[in-house]
Amino acid sequence: MRRWILLAFLILVGAWSGWTLLQRHKAEAWSASIPRASGAWSEAFAHASGAFARQDYAGTEKILVAILPETEDRYPHDRRLADVFGMLGTSYRADGNYEQAEPVLKRAIQVYESVSQTPSVELGRVELNLAQVYRDKHRLPEAEEHLSRALANFDKDPRATGYDRGGALLNLGFVCSEQGRYTEAEPWLVRAVAAYEGFAPASMHPDLASAYFQLAELYRLEGKFSAAEAQYLKALAIQEKVSGSESKTTIDSLEGLAMAYQGQGKTSKAKQLLARVSQFSQKTSALSGGPNGGTLSDLGTVAEGQGKYTQAESLYKQAIAAYENSSGPYPADIAVALGDLGRLYRDQKQFNLAQAGPLFLRALAIREKSLGPDNADTGVTLSDLSLFYFYEHKFAEAEQLGERALSIHEKAFGPEGLQVATDLNRVGLAQRDEGKFKGAENALKRALAIRENQLSPQHSWIAVSLENLASVYLLQGNRDKAAPLLARVQTIRAHSSTD
Repeated sequence: MRRWILLAFLILVGAWSGWTLLQRHKAEAWSASIPRASGAWSEAFAHASGAFARQDYAGTEKILVAILPETEDRYPHDRRLADVFGMLGTSYRADGNYEQAEPVLKRAIQVYESVSQTPSVELGRVELNLAQVYRDKHRLPEAEEHLSRALANFDKDPRATGYDRGGALLNLGFVCSEQGRYTEAEPWLVRAVAAYEGFAPASMHPDLASAYFQLAELYRLEGKFSAAEAQYLKALAIQEKVSGSESKTTIDSLEGLAMAYQGQGKTSKAKQLLARVSQFSQKTSALSGGPNGGTLSDLGTVAEGQGKYTQAESLYKQAIAAYENSSGPYPADIAVALGDLGRLYRDQKQFNLAQAGPLFLRALAIREKSLGPDNADTGVTLSDLSLFYFYEHKFAEAEQLGERALSIHEKAFGPEGLQVATDLNRVGLAQRDEGKFKGAENALKRALAIRENQLSPQHSWIAVSLENLASVYLLQGNRDKAAPLLARVQTIRAHSSTD
């Protein structure tokens, strides 16, 4: 499933929320709030505001382009000129005309900043719109800079609403996540949810659902499946009521919820939801000309969790083919399916281990090119390759790739992230088999501590960490240290067998 897909809502409603959410019914109020102008000019601007509120962007642009020369001539250093540029640039952006939107929004910012007693909320909305242009053009550092400016303006002006702040915060969370900076993204998204929840007109708005969804996706990526489940359910409560039970946004949340259930071992619930997603996917496939690769990949994950490895292999292959046959862009998405199939071949003995290598290498090339070498998803593929090389007894290569993944994920998830523990385990195992026992012990102790802090005492991953650490002691002949660890493993395994 594509992450962050619901952020597209903001492309439509935009950051000029003073019109689109709050003032749809009072377009004339905008004209009345600015210094007195000629009657004809004020009337034209009011008509443009009304057209914008109706999302008639072509009509908005026609009116504003017509009055722009007069505005530049009569009000060259006046808020009215900034307002025209601001609304025109926002309309271009909402209409998907980014090449025209960028220079116009920049001009609006220049005029607002030159006017004494700058209206911060209006300036913030223009900054947010320009940031969204950069966001959608994947110029993320520039987007982040303008989002920070937008938020600062909203925080200064008491006229800014929770919807204004929510838009800036939600986009900041998205931009950080896209760059793999998950520890920075989480507080932005939590604040976005709080901003929307605290603003009554947004209580059932699609953007609040989007904020819930983005936070859920982040929690799922961090392995916080229970927290993810709660946020998906909140998103669905809005989406099913506002957009309908078969809307794309509802289906995306159902798919995410299914994977959160799968992560908690609730396989039957996951399968039930994915069956519903699959039915929708089949309907849309007939219209779009092909099946949905993300859904097929998720169905493969559920089948794999049930031990149906041949079925999982087929679904993963279908997912890859769906992406390859798709008319749209797919690189970052296909890497997910490639990784899924690679892990299946690597981890299940019925398959040929050698088949996994080319899949991981292809996924790595795609992610390094489309996401960047330091993105958290790129780090996942590096970690997958590390374990693959370990199984092939290429311990030096395994250690090197594991260290790269570890460095990326410590920045993305923080030093206590579960993915960090996975990387540490892989580095530790490689070092163990290279005879680097001290380094292996340190890495595996740290991995165990993270898992003990993050997971329940009887979790199977804790047993794996205990076994790995015990193996280092046994290879050095230190049975006294290994024995209590192995005893804990037996206790965990006995508990699991009675569940």
